[in-house]
Amino acid sequence: MEEVRKPFECRRCGACCRVPGIVRVTDADVDALAAWLKMTPEAFVAEYTVLTPGRTGLALAGDPDGPCLFLTDDNLCRVHGARPAQCRDYPARWRSDAIEDVCEAMKGQMR
Repeated sequence: MEEVRKPFECRRCGACCRVPGIVRVTDADVDALAAWLKMTPEAFVAEYTVLTPGRTGLALAGDPDGPCLFLTDDNLCRVHGARPAQCRDYPARWRSDAIEDVCEAMKGQMR
């Protein structure tokens, strides 16, 4: 029997932006985010990123157990137009059980 998935329709609840974890950023992400925020890539890295565990790259700064630092009080992404690939690719290219447990749009979809 073939697995059937309903099309994903984001409800803009911000749940995925509150799931514990890190958001890795690529060089392209840094460039896009810096331009969006009208700053240099170097200034963006200094203000908004940290080394990932294992020192293999960069991630957005902030509490890994808290909401994304770019999530606004009304559940919108302050950098939506330049959001990192990890965010753009959800849920088509990646997801986790933690997100599926809190994302209402994902509930009821077959795995």
